[in-house]
Amino acid sequence: MQNYDMLVVGAGPAGSSTAFAAAKAGCRVLMVDKKKVLGQPVQCAEYVPRLLLSKCSISKDSIVQNIASMMTHLPNGGTIETKSPGFMLDRSIFDNELAGNARDAGVEILSDTTCLARKGGKVMLKQGQTNIEIIPSLIVGADGPVSTVGQWMESVNKEFITGLQYTLPLTEPQEHTEVFFQPEFFGGYGWLFPKGDVANVGIGVKMNSKHEKQHPVMNAHNTYQHSLLNAHNTNQHSLRKKLDMFVEQLRDAGMVKNNPVSITGGLIPVGGPLKTVKNDMLLVGDAAGHTDAITGGGIPQAVICGEMAGRIGGRAVLKGEIDLLNEYEVEWRGFFGQNLENAVEKREILESHWDELDEIIDKCWVAFRGYYGNRP
Repeated sequence: MQNYDMLVVGAGPAGSSTAFAAAKAGCRVLMVDKKKVLGQPVQCAEYVPRLLLSKCSISKDSIVQNIASMMTHLPNGGTIETKSPGFMLDRSIFDNELAGNARDAGVEILSDTTCLARKGGKVMLKQGQTNIEIIPSLIVGADGPVSTVGQWMESVNKEFITGLQYTLPLTEPQEHTEVFFQPEFFGGYGWLFPKGDVANVGIGVKMNSKHEKQHPVMNAHNTYQHSLLNAHNTNQHSLRKKLDMFVEQLRDAGMVKNNPVSITGGLIPVGGPLKTVKNDMLLVGDAAGHTDAITGGGIPQAVICGEMAGRIGGRAVLKGEIDLLNEYEVEWRGFFGQNLENAVEKREILESHWDELDEIIDKCWVAFRGYYGNRP
């Protein structure tokens, strides 16, 4: 049985950033991921703001194209353009580069590996058909919106947008992202994010609402994970119809061609940040509710908070002072907390006044000055 200073569950941007920082601090780190191939399938619109360059190294190989601005299409037919400098990533390459950095720093990585249970100080893993037991001093949950570690901590996401996305050929390249607010996309929006000759075209919709068919999140017979994923799968048919209609609109407008290259989907937590520290466990990334409740974006938070978790968690383990873990929550809340909580407040307004979308959109979407209130 192996002993580790840190077990990181999930090898996305949050997990790899955590593992890298902890290994650099001198920890023995094991990172596991349920995917057989890290970074695939991609479940992301793949846009990141330019500010991320100051926080992590992004290679030219992982950048597909530059983005200059965002076009927001309003329910009343109007359009507003705002500066939005950033990049479209190839998430598969980006994720593998971050994992490679962690591996180069000494992190051990196991793919096709799930966490089965925790008993005492032991964690039971399963890789393929092989059961593995380890003893970690610290466990970090970077395992996505429906987190096993979050369940162990009794700190789980409960509010979600359900996303579905095609990759479609563009009729011509463009350097701006496009966002579409339409009444049928309750609590969310449609998007077209260009990637050279193709674009990620998708929709995000709050499915468990009065505007959509209700599906149970939990009941006496289902686990948290199974019930959420079952509801997600049930919602796919309704969501696919909406996406196909949206694609038809874009095709009729001459923006895309109607031959999907790929399809992907997933859950996006929009209930706001969770409590991220409990005993010898931390949460980071989507598992921590670190996604923006309005835009759904989460890559910058994943990378930046991952570095915090690895650095602070590593120091706590090496010093044998578990109380130091509380510094992680203090630090990320000081950096991102106000923006994340503000987005939750805006989402509450957006959902409760969805039937008045034209009147309230300028207070609930990031393209408008009214979203930021009295902030300069």
